[in-house]
Amino acid sequence: MSEPVWAAIAALFTTSGLVRILPTFISPRIAPRTRRYLERLLPAAVFINFAVYIAYSEVVREPIPALLSLAVVGAVACLNRLGLIGTAVLGTTLYFVLIDGIGRGGW
Repeated sequence: MSEPVWAAIAALFTTSGLVRILPTFISPRIAPRTRRYLERLLPAAVFINFAVYIAYSEVVREPIPALLSLAVVGAVACLNRLGLIGTAVLGTTLYFVLIDGIGRGGW
């Protein structure tokens, strides 16, 4: 793997460790309201960071399929109809169908 990929993996691993693992060993003294806010915000921030990295790497390779599948995934996620796994399967399937269409000269 290339150096930027290893750097991204290291950054995501470190961030995930700080958000998920470290709080089990260290209990900072913060107000309950702030704690609830951080418990919701930090995991979402890690997930968004990871999603942006994946989206960027795919948009660079295959812009049309990546952007279309991301738009569909975003719309389905906002509607909250399929859940996380269903949305991921839909987006992945659409992406590969679109790539296959481009590969066969369909675009």
